[in-house]
Amino acid sequence: MPGVFVNYRTGDGEWAAALVKRELGARFGADQVFYASQSIRLGEDFSREILSGLRRCEVLLAIIGPRWSAAVDREGVRRLDKADDWVRREITEAFQCGLRVIPVLMDGIDPLSEADLPDPLKRLARCQYLRIHHRSDDLDLPRLVDELVELVPELVTAKAPPVPRPDRPAEGELRSTVTEFRQALAEPVGQTVSDRVRAASAAALDLLAETRYPVSGHLDENDLPAELEKRLTGYEHDMAPLLRLVAIGVRSGDRRHDDLWVTLVERFLRPSPHDRGAREVWVNASAYPALLLVYVIGVAAVEADREDLVHRLLCQTSIIEADGRSTPVLRLLALRNVVDPRHAAALPAWGGVPPHQALSVQLRQVLSRVFFNVVDGSAFEWAFADFEFLRSLLELHDGAFSSLGEFAVRLDRVDDVIYERNLARLNADSALLRAGAFGGDPDRVAAAWRELRQATRARYS
Repeated sequence: MPGVFVNYRTGDGEWAAALVKRELGARFGADQVFYASQSIRLGEDFSREILSGLRRCEVLLAIIGPRWSAAVDREGVRRLDKADDWVRREITEAFQCGLRVIPVLMDGIDPLSEADLPDPLKRLARCQYLRIHHRSDDLDLPRLVDELVELVPELVTAKAPPVPRPDRPAEGELRSTVTEFRQALAEPVGQTVSDRVRAASAAALDLLAETRYPVSGHLDENDLPAELEKRLTGYEHDMAPLLRLVAIGVRSGDRRHDDLWVTLVERFLRPSPHDRGAREVWVNASAYPALLLVYVIGVAAVEADREDLVHRLLCQTSIIEADGRSTPVLRLLALRNVVDPRHAAALPAWGGVPPHQALSVQLRQVLSRVFFNVVDGSAFEWAFADFEFLRSLLELHDGAFSSLGEFAVRLDRVDDVIYERNLARLNADSALLRAGAFGGDPDRVAAAWRELRQATRARYS
């Protein structure tokens, strides 16, 4: 039976290894996960059982934390340099047995370098890796499961009955939500794409209730940065499963679901009454889940060459506010309207980032995890920058203000590159202009581009 071997160093990655073991055991079955401290019974030969368990597996996950490489023994010798180091032995044996070896990097540590590894382990630095962070494990762990499902399908099909039902996994088959959603996109039978998205959105909205995220109450100003960061992180975690489905759905390019994506944003932006004691910072921050959705849809649409959907979402979708005014999403979710740059600059984990770029940088980092295994790394970076660029042009066509974003710093240095990359999206025959953006007039695009260059130079030069 195929299995997953969890390799980790004592004193370095136990918390991550334990989380990985628990998640994989719940999804694939405990008998398909080898975790030394629980898989070897009392009195059994430790060495024999480890090597035997390893040879029964198809994948080895190497959990790598900050002390993984530098750990030394009592004599001061680096453990990785010793042939009898069990972390080294397990990985070396996995390579020799033909297992797929996946480094799992904890928190923000740098990727492995061959120069830092002994010869038998240099190959590990060339293996594609995953990340797991203690602040985003609820997103990172499902992503790890999705990856394993695709790499080793046998993990989730221990046995198949003669007549499986088309609308749900067969008995003994465990499939991730993402895997089932991809199947629904390809083969629309059983539970539909819209059913799955609505179920995920309902679950997210339940988590976003005001009982968990109150908008009123006293808070010392000194505590505001940490509390605001905690709240934004909470929103990210609560939205993670839904964002993943939306990224995959929009990236598919299937136009049949356009109404679903727009309705989804409207649902998360539906105004709710607040009492007189509501604090502006919390009311504004409550739009962050909708902003995450808009960015996911926008980035995925750009990557799928669906700029018409970007225009529909930002410019043609309006929300009736509590005072009766109709405001387009483009204006309602301008970055400064969600998190004030002055507050962003003070957030503990966002320190060192210029205030007007802080929220943009955070969105890129969050979405990079959402889009993992949906769009490759460089393509995601380009799509993210291009979406922010198009959003800024649309803002400046509509008014005198633009949120700008992280892309604007690069724009100030090499301002022709991003424009030239988007020329095809901005001519008269493009899907964007045919959809009505800029009134369909390329001259208005050029005017917005001039405004953007001036705004960038004024802010960053």
